[in-house]
Amino acid sequence: MFKGALLQHALNYSLCIIAFAIPFPFIYSSLAIILFFIVWLLQVNVKTLANNLKTRRILWLWILLFLLHLMSYTYSIDKNESIFDLQRKLSFIVLPVIIGAGISVDKNVLERVFLFFVIGVSIVGAFCLTRAYLVYYYTGDTRQFFYHPLIKGSNANAVYEALYTLFSIVTLLFFPWQTKLIKHAKVFLLILQIVFFILLSSRTLIVIFFILILPLYIKRSFSNDQRSLLYSLILLLSYFTLAIAVFKTDNPIKQRYTEIINENEKIVWNDFNNNRQKEFNNLSLRLFLWKVGLDNMKDHNLWLKGAGNGSIYTLQNRKMAEYGVMDIYNKEKRSPLYNVNLHNMYLQIFMMLGIIGIVPFILIVFSPFMYISHFDYKIILFLFAFIMIFLMMQEASLQTQAGIVFYTFFSMVFYNHACESRGQSVQKAKQITSD
Repeated sequence: MFKGALLQHALNYSLCIIAFAIPFPFIYSSLAIILFFIVWLLQVNVKTLANNLKTRRILWLWILLFLLHLMSYTYSIDKNESIFDLQRKLSFIVLPVIIGAGISVDKNVLERVFLFFVIGVSIVGAFCLTRAYLVYYYTGDTRQFFYHPLIKGSNANAVYEALYTLFSIVTLLFFPWQTKLIKHAKVFLLILQIVFFILLSSRTLIVIFFILILPLYIKRSFSNDQRSLLYSLILLLSYFTLAIAVFKTDNPIKQRYTEIINENEKIVWNDFNNNRQKEFNNLSLRLFLWKVGLDNMKDHNLWLKGAGNGSIYTLQNRKMAEYGVMDIYNKEKRSPLYNVNLHNMYLQIFMMLGIIGIVPFILIVFSPFMYISHFDYKIILFLFAFIMIFLMMQEASLQTQAGIVFYTFFSMVFYNHACESRGQSVQKAKQITSD
């Protein structure tokens, strides 16, 4: 009994270590998953695992998506790239099995996962802000306070660190915390993370933060009988003050929006030359990459089964070279567009696996709305799904470990918790009926 309880505690905390490691360099989350897998093997109940895999049908979509990637190896141009992509996406099958079906995620485990994730994000944020200040103190340079320079040395870019931080803020705002550490330090952690998040300068995520997340929290505050009117008014005033500071003052964050709105976009699809490359900003670059991808799909008739997970970069490089992009094949001075992903996960999957791949992927993306009624903290699940749906329109999030581990891990934790909650409800209903 003691051994079983000890292993269960080890399993729960090794799960939390994965959450803690997500904001750090990729190697740590990989090691955390290996640790969790080892502990899980020591106590796995094969009968329960098989039953969960049989009844939790959303897990089938994840497994199917990985198998379609595996099958695409047979018709991929670059076999080495295909194998590398399969290794990168092992989480598609490993995490659904060991987390989605192989453990139990109750309220206490869920809160502990959130706690470790919040602590991990806070440590990364505090470190990056402290380093930026020290650089400013000794050099007077402020560039390291914004966007990619703020997280220099991290594997993930600023968008993904902003994603982690935004979701951490969501849990701090909307989860009914019982942990004393969060209760006492909640305001400090929110200030730290909001400052870090804003300075990371992710345009899409900042817009979601201001037009959805903060308004939802303020609305909830006004409708909460336990909150004083003064508290709600202070929140509202803070919201407008922060919005004015970000969008109305002259600062590098606002400049990232004005370059999209005010610059004359010169995107010439069929008359591209190397000089045009200097005119790309984040929006025009994405539009160009999407156009190249769609042209490849038309030219090679990739609609049904796609090009394979090892063909994307080969086809994209070839097509961009046809457009006149210089140095695509220059090994000494590679173009920055060499081997670049499509910066749209839906289009990436469509070009990679065709209709047979995009259908299960879209079902996966929207699956939280299928089980949200069984999830105890609906607003957190809704915001998680909403953020990822929109982020994947501009980022190929599941082509990098920064997105794969975060999205797959929390998707499985949430689905497991929903299944456990539904199972408990069914048991209670049966008990009431029998009584």
